[in-house]
Amino acid sequence: MGLFNICELLNRSDDISSPQHSTRSTSTCEAFENMHIEKVNNLKQLMGRVPGRGEIYFLWTLNSFNAFTFITYIIKHFGTIRQLTFSTYSINERILTSLVRWYDKGAIEKIYICISDSIRSRVPKVNDQLQAFSSTRNIEIGYAWNHSKVTLIRTDEHFFVVAGSGNFSENALNEQYIFLNDERVYNFFSDCICNRSNSRG
Repeated sequence: MGLFNICELLNRSDDISSPQHSTRSTSTCEAFENMHIEKVNNLKQLMGRVPGRGEIYFLWTLNSFNAFTFITYIIKHFGTIRQLTFSTYSINERILTSLVRWYDKGAIEKIYICISDSIRSRVPKVNDQLQAFSSTRNIEIGYAWNHSKVTLIRTDEHFFVVAGSGNFSENALNEQYIFLNDERVYNFFSDCICNRSNSRG
């Protein structure tokens, strides 16, 4: 893991649905969330804390935690996420259901998801769930020819960015991530994700 200050680099360069549809039982969802709490503990041991303003963490994971784990990690540290925005190639059913449960608990206020448009034919059941959830909640879906994997998390005072190789799935083992806290980088990726989708669900 390496740390440096974004400001130092800039200075040098100047002199980037419906809840009833789920087939998962409540106990299954809770067990899945508890599993992610354990992964959050692993993430805490790896990093020790969250990045401060202008800091970047470089991470290489050997444990099976993924992009969703960072969301849980921020909720545990800061409470409510005001805006969650992410782009991904894929998301699985359990992670989507868990994400919506956090929303329903009030831990996430607003969600924007940019996902590969191939999900419509590749995993139609998950796409149907995305549409069902977004029809009854403050969740917006954008479709694009997308393979990017970026998660943006805005809290009351922080602008977190997670960029790396991991999708919102459960097969993540050797993955790399950059985890940073900077409003300018957050806004850059927010523009890339929200304004470049081909269609919206």
